[in-house]
Amino acid sequence: MRRSTSSSQTHDEDLKRKIEWSAVTRLLRLAIPYRFRLAMAGLLALLSAGLQLVIPLLVRTSFNSLQTTRSIASLDRAAAGLVALVFLSTLIGYVQYVMSAYAGNRIVMDLRNQLFSHLQRLPIAFFDRTRSGDLTSHLSNDVSQLQLTLTDDIVKLAGNIILLTGGMAVSVYINWRLTVVVVVLLIAVMTFFVVTGRGLRRINRAGLEALGDSMGMISEALANIRLVKAFARETHEEGRAGSRLSEVYRLAIKGSKWEGLMGAVGLGGVSMMFVVCAWYGGRGVLQGTFGIGDVLGFLFGMFIITTPMAQIASLYTRLQRAIGAADRIFGILDEPAEEADLPGALPFPEHGEGEVAYEGVNFGYVQDSPVLIGLNLLLPAGKVTAIVGQSGAGKTTLSALLYRFYEPQSGGIFIDGVNVKDMQRSSLRTHIGIVPQDTILFNGTIRENIRYGRLDATDAEVEQAAGSANVHEFVMGFPDQYDTVVGERGITLSGGQRQRVAIARALLKNPRILVLDEATSALDTKSESLVREALDRLMEGRTTLVIAHRLSTVQNAHQIAVLDHGRVTEIGTHAELIRNNGRYAELYELVGA
Repeated sequence: MRRSTSSSQTHDEDLKRKIEWSAVTRLLRLAIPYRFRLAMAGLLALLSAGLQLVIPLLVRTSFNSLQTTRSIASLDRAAAGLVALVFLSTLIGYVQYVMSAYAGNRIVMDLRNQLFSHLQRLPIAFFDRTRSGDLTSHLSNDVSQLQLTLTDDIVKLAGNIILLTGGMAVSVYINWRLTVVVVVLLIAVMTFFVVTGRGLRRINRAGLEALGDSMGMISEALANIRLVKAFARETHEEGRAGSRLSEVYRLAIKGSKWEGLMGAVGLGGVSMMFVVCAWYGGRGVLQGTFGIGDVLGFLFGMFIITTPMAQIASLYTRLQRAIGAADRIFGILDEPAEEADLPGALPFPEHGEGEVAYEGVNFGYVQDSPVLIGLNLLLPAGKVTAIVGQSGAGKTTLSALLYRFYEPQSGGIFIDGVNVKDMQRSSLRTHIGIVPQDTILFNGTIRENIRYGRLDATDAEVEQAAGSANVHEFVMGFPDQYDTVVGERGITLSGGQRQRVAIARALLKNPRILVLDEATSALDTKSESLVREALDRLMEGRTTLVIAHRLSTVQNAHQIAVLDHGRVTEIGTHAELIRNNGRYAELYELVGA
């Protein structure tokens, strides 16, 4: 099973770090394309904050005046003014929220697109060491963690700071003594949030890792459901999933306890402020030190201040979560993509015959563990070359290097005399077709899966390729014919039908060079006959590399190369190799082919 990109030790060290503001800055850079809309939303947030700050001053002036005038009309006018201010502030706040939500959701969409686009450009080696469940978690859970911060918090931060500082200034203006009491309590509450927020970040990061681990395990089990059922391992897999999900649950509950504690302390702190202010203000009114308007205005000011206080505290909590998610996302975005084509890289040699030559190729997936050692092999143009050998001999590696999924450590691969390293990757891969042993189809229609070979192909060209691949005969038996949805990985089709769709896809691509990875293995006799017939049409006139696991499938190849411990030890036709009585003859006798 593949492992996550980072070790647990690396994660533990990372979780001990404080917030890196460089990561925050990098998050904010995502908003630059929408800076105008966000700036307008920010201005509206400031305007809304300014209107709210007027309310406590209006309350103070009005009620202090009412103590003298005792005019009901003045009270009505003051109430109407307050209602108008609240309505206008609410309306502006709604418009601000919609504008920031639009920008924030566009940022999230851009980030998902950017992440997916970058993932597609990473080298195959990255996917060898990374589980698909982790990548799905990055695209869904991690980006969702950023959504609220990028949608609302960026804009509201400035408005909340203005509202908080402005509210404090208004409170000082109304009564500085009461303000001192509030500030002491506020500092205590905010200090608690800062300390507990760091712990919450560690818990949330661990929760994300646990969720990615559990989703990876579940995805793996579902992708191999036939194997699970064949071995009656449903209970075993449920136990594995239950164990991992229990860890997710444990961390979620632990995080909820911390969040609940922060919420309780925040609510308790706010309530305590109101109680203390009411008590202290009441004493002042009774002693004649404060006017009733001062106390009411101050309490309104406190009411206004509590909203930005709560949002800023919540922002810190969400920022802890967002930074943890951003670390993982930016970790992927910082992964180096496939090496760029060399300056002046050449297109695939259009007018060549398609001869392929491996010259002195040395390659290993892991350092000091060579797979190919000084390998030399010539694939004649338009001919079929089969590669045989025991498992682990390096047969599949030959095709991976031809596609430039990996680069040789030394030596080179040449097509019509041009080193593939000097070619444009996209041009090279466009001219190589593959029919793998494990046929991969997308969860779409048969037509869409065939057209994947050449996206601009017409329906007539798709159906022509289908006919040549013996697909047309079974497709016409379906109610929806070519518009039949094949399900994930083509699950609704038989093995032979999937192989023929893959052959039709390769025919439509019309490649110069073809790679067949035992395309007829595990098929019944009738299906194998139909697939072989389709393959014969596909191989005609193309340079073909056949990776063979069953020797009976390659006896008609123009040449057969025996690969042993990373080297070609024998090469010739089937008859020649049998006469030589070497390794090939030994393998042939061993498998009884």
